Amino acid sequence: MPGPRTRRTPRLRLGTTSARTQPILDDPPVLPPVLVAIGGGLAAALAGALLVGAVVLIGWWGAVSVSVPAMLRTIGGVWLLGNGGSLVAQGLRITLVPLGLTAVFALLCAATAAFGYQQAARARPRPARGREQVRMIVLVAAELTLGYAAGAAAMAAGIGGPVLAVVPGAAGVAVVGGLAGAWWQSGHRLPAPVWLRAAARGALAGILALAGVAAVVLGVALVLGEPRIQTLEQQLGFDAAGNVVWALVGLLYLPTLLGWAASWLLGAGFALGEGSLVAPWATQLGLLPSIPVFGALPDGAGGLEAWLAVGVLPGLVAGATAVAAAARTRDGSTSPVAALVSGALAGLLAGLGFLVWAALSRGGLGSDRFATVGPLFPEALIGLATIVFSAAIGAVAAWVLAVRRTQARG
Repeated sequence: MPGPRTRRTPRLRLGTTSARTQPILDDPPVLPPVLVAIGGGLAAALAGALLVGAVVLIGWWGAVSVSVPAMLRTIGGVWLLGNGGSLVAQGLRITLVPLGLTAVFALLCAATAAFGYQQAARARPRPARGREQVRMIVLVAAELTLGYAAGAAAMAAGIGGPVLAVVPGAAGVAVVGGLAGAWWQSGHRLPAPVWLRAAARGALAGILALAGVAAVVLGVALVLGEPRIQTLEQQLGFDAAGNVVWALVGLLYLPTLLGWAASWLLGAGFALGEGSLVAPWATQLGLLPSIPVFGALPDGAGGLEAWLAVGVLPGLVAGATAVAAAARTRDGSTSPVAALVSGALAGLLAGLGFLVWAALSRGGLGSDRFATVGPLFPEALIGLATIVFSAAIGAVAAWVLAVRRTQARG
């Protein structure tokens, strides 16, 4: 006789994988993304003005006889100078841009653009991909540029300067910083062939190598000219605050001076006023303003042509780096076509980067004789040719070494 059946109640077992949790979405932004990006541009302009104001205030403590309105006009003028404008000081119109200060402004724009892109991404119902992501990057950078340019126009109007003349330079700084910041925040990668990415890496390595050898040249010149530099500093009679301000000014102008050194090293040379020339084979100078760093200039004896051999190193580095990063075939050997194309293109890109650097390092330290100082044009094309030619040699040499290494392993 069958016994009674018992009903078994299934037990519910919870494990770490049985319960699914939904991700908690970030809170949507309070303000519309367009206002965040435009406001970010204004905030970047204000932050840059505050940094400049801090430096100017240090010098103002040692010269309290200067009125507050004059001090504020100096702050606005220095800010505009860092954005490609001009500064009028003691009747002199200065247009030589401190590229270090320009880089600081670009970093501020990049930081605000990254935040603006983040807010724009949180306002979307779904993540952006592909072309939508690129459009968001461009849109955030354009909106930030609008706010930054508006801040530049307000700054120029506040100090009584030309409004429209400062907008292009400020817009250029904001566009570069805005695109870089938004692109970095998005994590987007352009679909580029391997040989093009290799050429870009080689060009970056070449520009960094050019900056390195230019720093060596500038450092040697400063060491050799230290007695003259010290004499000029004593003649200016700086106090403690003045020494601090002068040291900061030197740091902000360091990338500009490196651009001069790079032009000198590549054989193009640079000028310090009308009728002057500073090149490895000759130096022709007239009366110079009492700026301590000018004590590092060589005399007119020349005989420094051996430094031109150092000028080929950036191109060699660019070509060799491009070959190292170029596409490889299945057997592990370097593709000759991809290697040579990458090396030549890396040299061209690095050379164009030098031309841009040299152009940005030009400006004026007044009117008349010193209306134009910095790398010479079109002589700077000599530097472009030097980098491209040496990059081709470096690419061929690196490819030959790679082939021999592969054959030795085989």
